[in-house]
Amino acid sequence: MSTTLIYGLTALGVLAIIVLSVVIHRQVRQAQARKAEQARREAAAVAALEERHQYLQESIRLVAGAILHDDKMTLTEGCIRLKVLLENYRPQLLQQEAYAVITEVHDKTSHIPIKDEWQALPKKLKRSYQQEMQALEQEYETAVHGIARELSSGTPLQ
Repeated sequence: MSTTLIYGLTALGVLAIIVLSVVIHRQVRQAQARKAEQARREAAAVAALEERHQYLQESIRLVAGAILHDDKMTLTEGCIRLKVLLENYRPQLLQQEAYAVITEVHDKTSHIPIKDEWQALPKKLKRSYQQEMQALEQEYETAVHGIARELSSGTPLQ
């Protein structure tokens, strides 16, 4: 073999090594960039989840406090709101016997229209529903107030 051929093949080998090194370096940088982007997205998702968690916690405390101290918030409305909030915050709380009253009041009033549908009801039907809600509220007042005190303190939300 001639020396020119040997030098040519050596140069070609060195060139191939350089090209492959550059390709590998780029791929490593891209992989690192993807990892960094994934970590950033995960951190953003965790932050959003934590923010939502805090929002739900505060909303539960506010609704529970309103049940206790705001005459505009009926026990029925409070139970409906708490059921939805607790289902989104920590559904296993609703499985506990102490919190079953929230689900019970919610379920017993789920047939009653709300918002615009309520406004569209005839007065006679509204009175009928109001009497039904008052009977439920009298029956469950003690239990709901106990739960509302507990939830407004924030203890079960920790």
